[in-house]
Amino acid sequence: MRSDVTFNSEELRELLNLWYMNIKLKKVQAAEKLKTEVSVQLAKGEANDDVVKLALLIHSRHHILCKNYNEAEKLISQVERFSPYLKEEHYYYLHLFKGMYLYSTKDYYNSIEEYGQVEPYLSHIHDEIEKAEFFDLFASALYYLDYTNRSAIYAEKAIYIYQLYPTYEKKMTRMKNLIALNYIDMGEYDLAEEYLHSALQDSNTKQNVLVQMSIYHNLGLLYENKGLYSAAKRYLEKTLDHDNFDEYINTLYLLAKIAFAEGENEKGKSFCELGMKRAEKERDQVYYWHFQVLYNANLSQNTYPTVLKKAIEFFKEHNLMYELQKYADEIATYYSNEKNFEKANYYYRLALGYQNNVIMFHSRR
Repeated sequence: MRSDVTFNSEELRELLNLWYMNIKLKKVQAAEKLKTEVSVQLAKGEANDDVVKLALLIHSRHHILCKNYNEAEKLISQVERFSPYLKEEHYYYLHLFKGMYLYSTKDYYNSIEEYGQVEPYLSHIHDEIEKAEFFDLFASALYYLDYTNRSAIYAEKAIYIYQLYPTYEKKMTRMKNLIALNYIDMGEYDLAEEYLHSALQDSNTKQNVLVQMSIYHNLGLLYENKGLYSAAKRYLEKTLDHDNFDEYINTLYLLAKIAFAEGENEKGKSFCELGMKRAEKERDQVYYWHFQVLYNANLSQNTYPTVLKKAIEFFKEHNLMYELQKYADEIATYYSNEKNFEKANYYYRLALGYQNNVIMFHSRR
């Protein structure tokens, strides 16, 4: 540590840039050392106000990296109090880091509102990769809240920049995966397929089994959506030996759905049981109820409406509106087929009420 050296503001700014770079690279130990060095220099009281504000903002980003969310929020609030005296660079980082903080603390709607405040200040940022990483974050948050068209637009912007820098191929692959998911949601299956097969050809994909599994899963999802079950199973089954990739439980769910759709009830039962065990182990109540509803819909018609109501209550209690709408519509259809129109109308109104909400808060999983 160079505590015996006094930095001027420009030299301190370079130190801040180095600190920020290590934070973005998730090099926690290096970032901690730089944080200490910055603190020592700031304590000497020779930095100008603009650099001090920038240091506070980067410190908030450091706390987000370390999941110290309360501390991050305190620093962000501290900088917000200087609002009339902030420059464009400060506003850029303030909105960016606040968006990251809100997303990390599951305040998804306000996070995308905050990200939306970032874009007017992009012209003051000269680092193209910094811009790409913002587009990346925004695209991911928008997808999470089901804004598929906007998410696809920002993913395209990120890809356009990443492809110019070979060292960022890994991030480009992730954006190809994301944009494909958006196109699947939009029913643009040919475009989704093109992006996923392109992602499979990226050199970092060939060296990373978990990335391969993620792409295979998404190809399975694509073909399941198209009703091409043989192709879907071919890709989904490739992932079964790798239960440590993020979408493994979703893979089990898709395979269970396909098995039931093809009349293979024993296989569907087996996948549901595996999925419920996995959900219980991971304390994933969302997928636990997905599997419960699927299982009872196909194997236990007597208990199906009771389980469906319990699932609806769970999703309502946890403000998971997408799932609530889906299952309210499902039980309404069930009661309509049973000619119990009073209950059918109640659940149709419940489904439509949430469908008409301006924002649907839900986890894309």
